[in-house]
Parts: sequence; structure tokens; C-alpha cells
Amino acid sequence: MKILRLVYTLIITLMALSVQANPEEFPVDVPVRDVDGIDVSDHQKTIDWETVARDKRVKFVYIKATEGATYQSRVYRYNLENARRHGIKVGSYHFMRTGSRVQDQFENFTRVVKKHEQDLLPLIDIEVRQGWTSQQVRDSVKLFADLLEEHYGCRPMIYTSSHFFNTILGRAFADYPLFIARYASNAPSLNSGDWILWQYSEKGRIEGINANVDLSCFNKGRGLQDILIKGSRMGSRRRSNADAVDSKDKPSSIKVKEAPVMSKQQEKELKKQQEKERKARERAEKLKREEAEKQAKKQRELEEKQRKQAIKEAHEQQKKQEAERKKREKEEKARKEEIKRQQEAQARIAKQQRQAEVEQRMKEQKAAEQKAKNEQKDKLQQQKQNATQARQGKTTATSVRQATRTRKTNKSSADND
Repeated sequence: MKILRLVYTLIITLMALSVQANPEEFPVDVPVRDVDGIDVSDHQKTIDWETVARDKRVKFVYIKATEGATYQSRVYRYNLENARRHGIKVGSYHFMRTGSRVQDQFENFTRVVKKHEQDLLPLIDIEVRQGWTSQQVRDSVKLFADLLEEHYGCRPMIYTSSHFFNTILGRAFADYPLFIARYASNAPSLNSGDWILWQYSEKGRIEGINANVDLSCFNKGRGLQDILIKGSRMGSRRRSNADAVDSKDKPSSIKVKEAPVMSKQQEKELKKQQEKERKARERAEKLKREEAEKQAKKQRELEEKQRKQAIKEAHEQQKKQEAERKKREKEEKARKEEIKRQQEAQARIAKQQRQAEVEQRMKEQKAAEQKAKNEQKDKLQQQKQNATQARQGKTTATSVRQATRTRKTNKSSADND
């Protein structure tokens, strides 16, 4: 989107510089607006209408059919059939040339554009007045509009710029459906009448069309029903220019007459001038394309550089994140190892405490057993001593008794002696 806006702004700037004579018509700040419809010609070449139809913003398309008295679009039939086949409302327009008779231009248009194939009002594209006065332009456009109205049974729509309408057509066409081109941020402002459609950009991009395309939108309160050929109603009577203009804008006579056909010399000079202008436009367009391509290339290079930088930064960020992840993993591993060491140390301490407690218990038990054994030994020794003493006492008593008996015996023996 940034590329398109940059290229778009550059193109509009170059276009504005090339038309300084009328800067109102080509300001730089062409806005981005909602799209209601487009118009196409041979310039867009082969269009993928199936893809275009997927863009739900495109409610209608006006297709260039003819120009002047002889030109017929080579891709008109293709565009008409395929656009209608894919459900897009279709209308046709004629680019009016001042070097050809209006009747001849009308016949050229009606040979190509069949009423039963049209969804939208026929459209008159009038943008130049080379060789004609302003009055002759109004007379000729009115005559062409009357012929179309009689042939198609509906009033045609007029396409022109806001400047051309205000300075040339004026109130003579205020009651016609108006399609106004103005490439600016603000909507067209007309001296009289009101517009139905505003062509706000000639540099739009629509998927399916490999070239710039004109973009248009409806006026507030207007919609597709206002340009449908079946929805339009003819007036109760045919109107002439005298019905809509004041004395200043009236045609040269009450009966609208066609502007005079140019002489061969005038036509030759006009064609020469048109060819010169065409070549100038082609050169300007080529310069714009080249400049746009150059800017687009620079933008692509910048975007590629930014993309590579973004990839590099992404890789660096990824490496940084990976390093942080590894650091976190290392820290987590160290933390787990520390916890494990602490747990092992606690386990060792607990084990040592348990062992110490067991050893203490065993020591106490051993001491108790030793004490009991000593007590038992002492008791046995005491008992033994007691027994010994008892035996000794008994022996002593026996000895005493024996001694007593001996004494007694000895005494008895002595007594006997």
C-alpha cells in the first residue's frame, strides 16, 4: 500500500506540473475513497473480468465503444460480454470529437451499442472543443443527446470535467444526469445542476486489470438505480436547450443545429494538432511510467533492504532469544542441580543423624547391656561371695563344732583319765 501511494503521489505530481494551465482539474492530493464503479477502454487491454467481479465494490462499469465518426473499440465486445457474464452492470460511452459530424458520430455509436445489451444509460464523453466555439459545443452535444434519447428511449448521461461543465456546458445541461471528473480531495462543485457520479481518480488499481483504471463513486443519496437504463424516465416532452438556459447560454437558434464540419485544411490542422498532443501525452505518460517504475524500483529496493534488515533483526532476535533460552535452561539446570545438591546434603546429614542416632542408641543399648551384665556379674560375684562366706561360715561353724567336740572329747578323755 505504501508503494502504491508513493508512486501514485509522484504520478499525480508530474501530471499536475504538465497541466499548470488548469491546476484545479489535476491537484496532487487525490484521495483514497470508496469505489462504486469503473470505466475502461482499449488502454486496459485484456481484462480478467472473473477476478474483477470478485471485488464487490465494483457495482458497474462504463466501457468505451466508439470515438468520433469512425473509431470503434477493438475490445468493446469482449469487455461487454464478459463483464455482463460475471454479473457487473454495464454501460457504454462515446468520446465526442469536434472534427466529425454529430450525425456520423451518432450512427457510429448506434452501430456498435445495442440497447438490449445495456444496463446503464448511454454516456456522452465531451472533454475538448478544438475547432468549435462554446456555443457550437452546446449545440452539438444537445443534438447528440437528443438523437440518443430518441434512439434508446432514455436521456443519456453527460461525462466531462467540472471545469469544462462550468465554463462550456453550463446550465444548458443542468437537468441531464451528470458524470463529473475531478481528481481532487474535495467533491465537484457545479454552477448549476448536480452530479450523480464523481470520477475521482484515473490511477486506480483493481485486481484483474493490469493497468491504471478510472475510479468513480456516487453522490450522497444517489445509487445504481439512478443510472439504470430501465429505471430512467423520459420527460413528457422533448426539451430543447431553450428550456434550461438563459439568454447568454441559449443556442444560436431555438432549433438546435449541428456545428459546422471543418474544412479539409482545418481538419488536417486539427489532426496534426491532435497527433502532436497525442505524442506529447504519450511522451508524458512514458516519462511518468519511467519515473514511476524508477520510484517503484527504488521502493522495492528499499523494501528489499528493509526486508533483509528485518530478517537479520529477526535472526538476531531469534539468536538472542535462543541464547536467553539456553541461559534460562542453564540457570534452571544449575538451580535443579543446586536443589539436588542441597537435597543430597540434607539426605546425607539426615542419614548421618540417623546413623548417629542408631550408633547412640546402640551405644546406649550396649552400655545398658554392659551395665546389666556388670550388675549381673556383680550380683553373681556377690552371690558367690555370699556363698563363699556362707561356706566359710559353715566351715568355721563346723570347725568350731569339731573343735568343740574335740575339746569335749579331749576333756572327756581327760576326765576319764
